[in-house]
Amino acid sequence: MTVMNPSRPATATAAATPGRRAARVLRRLREPLVSATVFGLAILGWEVGVRVTGTPDYALPAPSLIVSTADWAGVLTAARDTVGSVLMGFAAGNAAGLLLALLISASPLLAAVLYPLALTVRAVPVVALAPFITLVAGRGAAPTVVVAALIVFFPTLVNVLLGLRSVEREALELMHVLNCRARTVYWRVRLPAAMPAFFDSLRIAAPSAVLGVMTAEWLIGGDGLGKLVISTALSQDTATMWGAILASSAVAGLVYAAITLAERRLLPWAVRR
Repeated sequence: MTVMNPSRPATATAAATPGRRAARVLRRLREPLVSATVFGLAILGWEVGVRVTGTPDYALPAPSLIVSTADWAGVLTAARDTVGSVLMGFAAGNAAGLLLALLISASPLLAAVLYPLALTVRAVPVVALAPFITLVAGRGAAPTVVVAALIVFFPTLVNVLLGLRSVEREALELMHVLNCRARTVYWRVRLPAAMPAFFDSLRIAAPSAVLGVMTAEWLIGGDGLGKLVISTALSQDTATMWGAILASSAVAGLVYAAITLAERRLLPWAVRR
């Protein structure tokens, strides 16, 4: 038998649930709305600033001119190639970083051998590695994927390794008292503790992967946005050049948003609000 609280009418109780739902929806939409507002104000300021200062179109075209005159068919075609390389390099580099972090944290011997090697590879500029990568991987999309993987690999390695080593001592002592195997400790304690750091590294890697692919397209060659930026800059087609730059920013932003959404779905207990 349900006892109604006389001090709280039933209508107020019924109205509270839709109110709480609306509040939750507003909290979820707050960050996207703020981001969209800031982006819109930045575009408006760009447009007004160019018009007021009389900046020539070859130096910095207005957003309205970019939208109306850029070769968007060429931009979309180039973006398709860049997105494919970004996703493959992003996946390969982060998977390798995660796997190596697990190996290093599990074995002091592997840590002594592999971590200095990873530091050495990270210290070598991509420009210096470009001829070697081209020699090994050839031309086309393969070298751009390799460059993107190399760029995103190290942040993932460092962040995940830090997460694996930052487990609370009380949790490890509890697993020791329960006489749990090392494998169980990794799956139940260390790996879950490292997941927030892993998603942080994914967010860092999202724009880095786009930058790596475009850099490889500049240095090694390819048909993506990097090549389009260079070719349109040489031909002084600044509208299409800026269209390609904006498209690369959009790709990085979409990957970042997808990672944030995945973290909220998979790790709701770890999302910092």
